[in-house]
Amino acid sequence: MAQGSQLYHGQIQLSDTDQQRYESLEFSTPQHPSETPERLVLRLLAYALLYEPGLAFRKGGLSEGNAPDLAVRDQADHILHWIDVGTPALERLQKAARHMPSVSVVTHEGLLLRWKRQHGNRLPEFQGNILSLETNLVTSLAQSLPRRFEWQATISGGMLYLDTKDLSLISALTWIHEPDE
Repeated sequence: MAQGSQLYHGQIQLSDTDQQRYESLEFSTPQHPSETPERLVLRLLAYALLYEPGLAFRKGGLSEGNAPDLAVRDQADHILHWIDVGTPALERLQKAARHMPSVSVVTHEGLLLRWKRQHGNRLPEFQGNILSLETNLVTSLAQSLPRRFEWQATISGGMLYLDTKDLSLISALTWIHEPDE
């Protein structure tokens, strides 16, 4: 863990009726001193929303710059699913898409608009998926995230219903480049 990092411990009860996934997730991840609370929340949400066996956070934190924010790896440590959050560089996504079976980005509406402006009012083109959440969900969680947290996350009808100890939040899950069903 990097000097000055804070460790977050999470428990998420995931009920995804859209994909028939029901998981009890427990994990820890550091927040690098240069990482914003909003980016940390996006990583945590990406973990829950894209969970599959073998999913893990980047081992070296933000200091391991070439690795994805999260990845699903096989037993030989090959990346099967590359996951970044926020607004990653187009070159990074295109390179990942050339070498990985699956590439995803998890972001929110506010960042999505900024990302479009950076690319001439278009989204960057890469072979992968973008999952956009409502900005309010991310900012509300970022403002109140304790170092130890428990979430109840329910996905139904393309919506995320998230309950914490203090909040009940709802967000549409907007897929751009819809994942294969």
